[in-house]
Amino acid sequence: MREPLKGRWWIGVAAGVALGLGSVVAVDAATDEASAQASNFRVSAEQLRINQRISQAAVRRSNESLNLLDPVRKEQGNPRDTAPGWGTTQIRDGAVTKAKLETSVREGQPRWAVVAAGTGALTRGKGATAAAKLATVGLYTVTFDRDVSACSYQVTVAATDTATTGVGQVSAWSTPSTPTSVTVRTALDDATPAGPGDSGIPQDSNAVPFHLAVLC
Repeated sequence: MREPLKGRWWIGVAAGVALGLGSVVAVDAATDEASAQASNFRVSAEQLRINQRISQAAVRRSNESLNLLDPVRKEQGNPRDTAPGWGTTQIRDGAVTKAKLETSVREGQPRWAVVAAGTGALTRGKGATAAAKLATVGLYTVTFDRDVSACSYQVTVAATDTATTGVGQVSAWSTPSTPTSVTVRTALDDATPAGPGDSGIPQDSNAVPFHLAVLC
């Protein structure tokens, strides 16, 4: 009957020691030969062993890093992988929510609104909470979820869908006494100029849809 392998572990150890000593002898021989060729350059076996230990330590650190990142690389839902690190559910789409962002980053996100002509309805937006048409023709307000009084406003005449728009003008400014609101004024170019060289005076109008962007 063959002797169990686990009972002969010392043979593998002895072989490893022999190989290691053989390597040291070979290194010594190579060092002596190199020294004979260049007397001002000498590498000892101990120096090579130090370099080997440094390399081994680097490999261990690399493996530790891969171990920490393993949940990111692994197939999601593998119950056998218990390595620490960042789970895929922590970084997948939608996992980094607005509430998890640092305050300055969260508050600095761009905000925008698409407002319909006439009704002043907020068609869609990001960070915009409401929009309304004022009693004065051509005036609207757009309200956001934070103080935007110190931000930059960029507004343009544009439809809420794929429709084309007439030639118009639009401007925006911070609503007095309401730091979360922006006032927008819309106008249509006068189609009936008074005479040659007269481009006409724009007329305030509720027939102009617009897009508003707020950058903080």
